[in-house]
Amino acid sequence: MKQELHQEPTADLGMLEIQGRLRQLEQRDLWLWGAAIVVMLLLILAVVSFSLPALAQEESPFSVHHLDQAVQGLLGLVLLFSIHVIYQLILVRRLRRQLARQLEIIARQELRTEQLRQLVLTDPLTGLYNRRFLEQHLVVEIARSRRQDYLLSVLMLDLNDFKQINDCYGHSAGDLVLTHFAIHIRKAIRSSDIPIRMGGDEFLVLLPECRPEQVLSVLSRLHGLEVEHHGRKIPFAFSAGWAACQPDDGPKQILERVDQALLTDKLTGKTQQELNRLEAQIRQAEKMEAVGRLAGGVAHDFNNLLMVIRGYTELLLSRADQSDSLSASAKEIQKAADRATALTQQLLALSRKQVVQPQVLDLNAVVADMDKLLRRVIREDIERVTLLKPGLGRVKADQGQIEQIIMNLAVNARDAMPKGGKLIVETSNVELDEGYVSSHPMVTPGSYVMLAVSDSGAGIDQETQTRIFEPFFTTKENGKGTGLGLATVYGIVKQSGGYIWVYSEPGQGTTFKIYLPRIEETDEKAKLEEAIAPPARGSETVLVVEDEMSVRRLTRQFLEENGYRVLEAIEGCEALRISNQHKGPIHLLLTDVVMPQMSGRELAHSLVPLRPEMKVLYMSGYTDDAIVHHGLLEQDIAFLQKPFTLDALAHKVRAVLDARNGK
Repeated sequence: MKQELHQEPTADLGMLEIQGRLRQLEQRDLWLWGAAIVVMLLLILAVVSFSLPALAQEESPFSVHHLDQAVQGLLGLVLLFSIHVIYQLILVRRLRRQLARQLEIIARQELRTEQLRQLVLTDPLTGLYNRRFLEQHLVVEIARSRRQDYLLSVLMLDLNDFKQINDCYGHSAGDLVLTHFAIHIRKAIRSSDIPIRMGGDEFLVLLPECRPEQVLSVLSRLHGLEVEHHGRKIPFAFSAGWAACQPDDGPKQILERVDQALLTDKLTGKTQQELNRLEAQIRQAEKMEAVGRLAGGVAHDFNNLLMVIRGYTELLLSRADQSDSLSASAKEIQKAADRATALTQQLLALSRKQVVQPQVLDLNAVVADMDKLLRRVIREDIERVTLLKPGLGRVKADQGQIEQIIMNLAVNARDAMPKGGKLIVETSNVELDEGYVSSHPMVTPGSYVMLAVSDSGAGIDQETQTRIFEPFFTTKENGKGTGLGLATVYGIVKQSGGYIWVYSEPGQGTTFKIYLPRIEETDEKAKLEEAIAPPARGSETVLVVEDEMSVRRLTRQFLEENGYRVLEAIEGCEALRISNQHKGPIHLLLTDVVMPQMSGRELAHSLVPLRPEMKVLYMSGYTDDAIVHHGLLEQDIAFLQKPFTLDALAHKVRAVLDARNGK
């Protein structure tokens, strides 16, 4: 028996033995109960047998003689019963120890079995499930996708040049590459997705609720990987094949299709080409964002300088004799300032900090209205073709900016066709689905209106396309262009919530496609007539808050010449102090938006509750999100874009003050 206990049988034999031990315990319990019943019956019979002779002789059954015999008999029975019980308890205790030992052996054996099972299902090097797990799980996953009605995509990956890595760097480097790749696979997918190692350098991923066109975005997170081995960096790439599980697919069918797709990719290298293109798009977008932020900051500071130049030039012109040579010089300064202002506006459009006035637009109407202007810009040897889609959806954008886009692209197309050609302007409604998004990762799926401008010119090579939207990049001769035309177009499109792509091949012409979000609002049928400009002069008190001294002095001088009483402050804290010290009313707060320590919006929030009668007019070269949200001015906020003319300042101040009085 002890030798049998020390043996470690298989799980099935162990369970049979345990069942046998349990039956033995049940039998011992039955023996104990049966013995108790028998002893009770014997005791009753003994008492009766001892009492019957006494009753027959008419003696008392409890006489001393009979009682002595009865006690001796009962003691004998009790002794026998006690011996039997002790014996049975010893057997039960022994059986329980044997059973506990047997259960311990079975538990240890089950733990080992589970460990072996996990070792079989999990690759010890990569930590991913292996092919054996796939055989068990793929059937289950396919059935679940059909039962819950979702799409299941299967992706297979194969490391390129894995044998060369082993040969050049050693098998330890190969193992490191496998482990590193497996870790990034787990990071690239959701926790509900399942990665499996198929063999030496092949991996398979089950992607529930994933369409095939979305797989490329998963692969983009695995692009450009490398590992460091003994101080050397080892780059590695992969081929990929994927497909969606069809309704009649079994595991064999889907794996065959995926394997065929992987083989095709190994021959063509299409996946790596697509990933390289996506990476270039992302880098270009990040670069444009950085340049845009820089351009916005430069434009903001430059606007303050232009404000001073234009302001004092206007003052000179208002005081100089028109026939004087000084007046002619001032006009030339003004023209140069106007050209610099236009350049600054392009920088602001590039940085998407430009204040716009969006409205519901019909692009067909905008393109049609620009036909006469394009006719004067485009040479006669260029054929103009306009293809306007009937029933075109509406967009919400600044009409002036849209016209600027069309003009810039048309001029670019004209310069690309020095010997003549064809210019095509086209509009249409488009739906950008998941398939389009997979190859254009910066795009949000949805309904858009497309504006396309195409030419039959010389085309653009691939290297130029990667830099075409960069500020100050131009292929034109010196003095023929600033390099801001397409950069401005890019900034305007982004500010309007849209996307722009260029398609070109050398000798095959160029097409710029712009996608603007389609909206459900109807076009505004009636336009308000322009109001008559209010008188520029006044006598109210204006608190001017501007951190740029030259702009502040110019603004004060001009307002005082127009009859206003002016209080001036360098920044918000000083403005609060001046307001507290001033006993009379302050009718208008004219404040810059971006200032140190306290923004113009924060200053207004602090002052308006103390002076409810005071109106607020903001001014800035660009505005932060407190005033402008994604480049759109909030409703019911008066704003003056820098650099502004003194006449525009006077009329805006008067308009805001008269609005206070309900005029």
